[in-house]
Amino acid sequence: MKSIKKNNSKVRVNITVDKMLLQEAKKKLNLFGGKLSTLFNAYLSDFVKSIEKETTQSRDELNKKIKELEIRLKKLEERI
Repeated sequence: MKSIKKNNSKVRVNITVDKMLLQEAKKKLNLFGGKLSTLFNAYLSDFVKSIEKETTQSRDELNKKIKELEIRLKKLEERI
């Protein structure tokens, strides 16, 4: 199992959230013994990972389209 190195630098962030959703989240977190900051960090981590995946996929799609355009340009140049 890989050991995960924790980064102890933390930043306090002021956010505004829906009061009802916050109360519901606190109720559910109490069932698992968790803290709201832990849940927020997990969601933030997932969000960052999903962005990295999307940019990689987008880059791959763009490279594929560029290759297709290059092939089409070569074919057009050969006709001339």
